[in-house]
Amino acid sequence: MSRKIDLVVSTILLILPIFLLVQTFSDEFDVPTFGGDVGPTFAPRVYFIVWILLAGIAVFTAWRSQEADPSETGGTIRLGQLLSVMVIGTGTAIAMINVGFLFATIPGFFLFCLAFGYRNYITLLILSILGPIIIWAMFTFVFELLLPKSPWFNFF
Repeated sequence: MSRKIDLVVSTILLILPIFLLVQTFSDEFDVPTFGGDVGPTFAPRVYFIVWILLAGIAVFTAWRSQEADPSETGGTIRLGQLLSVMVIGTGTAIAMINVGFLFATIPGFFLFCLAFGYRNYITLLILSILGPIIIWAMFTFVFELLLPKSPWFNFF
């Protein structure tokens, strides 16, 4: 049963970005650029392509996998963990609007990793600070796409 679920979910996760990527080439998204080299659909197209590649790997992995013995996998669904990750993700998204990308994603990433059971606190703290800063710098200086700013610090 697990293999069938994996195949269905990964196939849906493969079909969805293909559909969305095709939509970005429609006339509704054909808008002039904001003075830059690329239009506003550049970043979503890149994300959809990465999503398609990762979903393709998931489909291939699910297709090649053997049906697992339920006694080996434990057969339990961690509903508490799922709900906590959903709350952390929603809280981070809402906080991003109010306090900016960095101030929301640093604690969000930290809590997300804790919810998945990662307990090396020194490494987790370093990654929770450096990861969002690197992502912010990449978007700001490489892609030139501004992420939500903090209302207190408007450096860039």
